Amino acid sequence: MSLKRAGLLAGVLVLIFVFSELVSALPRADVDSWTAIGLFVKGQIDIAHTKGTINDPHFVEELTDLVLKKFGRQLDIEIAEHAKNLTPEQRETLKRLLVSDYVPYLYQKSFYPKNAKVLVVKPIKVTSVKTNGKVYDYYYASMSSSIPYPIHWWVQVRVDIDGGSGVDDGGNGYNVNGKNDLFKIVVYYTSSSVQYELHFYDEDHPDPFWDDLYDGYRCDHYPGRDDAYGCEDIESIKVENGVIEFPSTFSGDYDCHGNYCEEPQTYAVDGPNHYSGTRPYSSGVAIYVSNTWNHLMDTIDSNPSMEKVWWYTSWD
Repeated sequence: MSLKRAGLLAGVLVLIFVFSELVSALPRADVDSWTAIGLFVKGQIDIAHTKGTINDPHFVEELTDLVLKKFGRQLDIEIAEHAKNLTPEQRETLKRLLVSDYVPYLYQKSFYPKNAKVLVVKPIKVTSVKTNGKVYDYYYASMSSSIPYPIHWWVQVRVDIDGGSGVDDGGNGYNVNGKNDLFKIVVYYTSSSVQYELHFYDEDHPDPFWDDLYDGYRCDHYPGRDDAYGCEDIESIKVENGVIEFPSTFSGDYDCHGNYCEEPQTYAVDGPNHYSGTRPYSSGVAIYVSNTWNHLMDTIDSNPSMEKVWWYTSWD
């Protein structure tokens, strides 16, 4: 290569470099932190699907920790207006609450069946029954008989709807506003699998101090949320091959460490862990959709002493 040609190429390279720097310095719409987090999380989820590690029961908790570490400074800036009077420890708590809500939402979306048919139903209250001093409300929704693995019963603790204060079965206190009804079920189904997407009007942190901060921020700041009724909470489960899968929506974790076995999480546990887990499917199975305040679920009731509302979906 001649010296003249090399000099011309060097000049072009310098020009390109200077021009790219100039463009990057021009005013432009920055990618907001939640969009950046969303892109990062989706990338990590795609990698896990490819590597076959996506079903690790603690995947979402570990990814949440990674997001908090990688985007900690950006999140500090994001919440600054809402965190003026918070201690450093409280700011970390708020960031974890927000990230722990957003990461599982994206994780669950990655399991939705492709080319699925979609059905939207809204339960309607039909009756109330008092048994053994407790009142049970029954809601009805008609679905299609062509959906595989029908689930008829969805059970919610009453305070999640009516509000109130008390102590859950784990000894944790709560004082909640309620109005977090299961108001819509979106069903994505194929001939062999079904994904139930459950929509709640909101979710109430058991401590009013944190609930005010949590609700005050999350509706307006990250994508995919409907703020018509506060902060809509969206959770999902999948049923396939005779197994109910709870992708980051599992309230139970029965891992044993030596002589100690972890107990399932109860309604007012302060910072619920988004575990993944499975249960066998049966035609009469009931899903307890508010074993925790942020709507982690199981086929086992972790709050048997708390009054319930029963949502029934018919399969006509």
